[in-house]
Amino acid sequence: MRTANILRVLAEADGPLPFSEVYGALDVDDSAQFNYHLDKLVGHFVGKTDEGYTLRRPGRRVVEAILSGAVTEAPQLDRTSVDGKCSYCGSRIEVQWRESSIELFCTECDGAWDRSWGRAGGPQPVDDGYLGRLPMPPAGLEARSPTEAYCAAWIWTNLEVMAAASGICPRCSARLETSIHACESHDADGEVCADCESRFAVRAVFECDNCNYTTGGSAALALLTEDELLSFMTDQGLNPVAPESIHRVDRTHTDYEEEVLSTDPLEVGFTFTVDGGRLTLRVDEDLEVVEASR
Repeated sequence: MRTANILRVLAEADGPLPFSEVYGALDVDDSAQFNYHLDKLVGHFVGKTDEGYTLRRPGRRVVEAILSGAVTEAPQLDRTSVDGKCSYCGSRIEVQWRESSIELFCTECDGAWDRSWGRAGGPQPVDDGYLGRLPMPPAGLEARSPTEAYCAAWIWTNLEVMAAASGICPRCSARLETSIHACESHDADGEVCADCESRFAVRAVFECDNCNYTTGGSAALALLTEDELLSFMTDQGLNPVAPESIHRVDRTHTDYEEEVLSTDPLEVGFTFTVDGGRLTLRVDEDLEVVEASR
């Protein structure tokens, strides 16, 4: 990764570096080859001035990705118990690291999904009790206990989902298209529906117009930045962004009532509950809130 090493040297510098200093900081013998790789970086990733070479913002993004471990590391976290509760039954949860995500499992109930839509190769069957996945770079596991890693991953993912719910791709900042889909024969009754393999009758999908980012989950995720929901949660003493109790906020986001009011056009009612307080949001097929009531 010779080009990556050049970028890292420039990232650590306090200012422009002349050719000799960049070359001297790396363990290379062929100056012609080194010059070839450096020239390839100049323009988009590296700037060149009379004082020397400097790292441009795209180059810094590459270094950030390398240091996060996203392109170089595969940490180990086998399935283990953490200090967290299932949002549906309150039982102990377990986590494991897989494919740049922390996956969550309930130890007692059926969980929320029978498949993972985030694994490589498309939807794949999962173990019983699967609650979903929390994307996080490998660096998030460094110097953290399993519980600390779970908490960090939850907040990281929550912020990503809030960006997606606002129509902004959390990877490249381009426009996201959001769509919702209803299971026509949903039969979950507090468990996982055999037809759609989900606890939720209505599912949201986020897709970027520019990069290959795509994610999905319960349709309520697309409502996380709605004023009515945010004010309802804060009125109930919850911090929706970096909560003191992840369990209480996560339960609000996931353990809600949903009612498909119409299928053509699609119209859905979501009722969120916190400590006896109730908020119902009625949304249309474009996820626009057409009515809010407490």
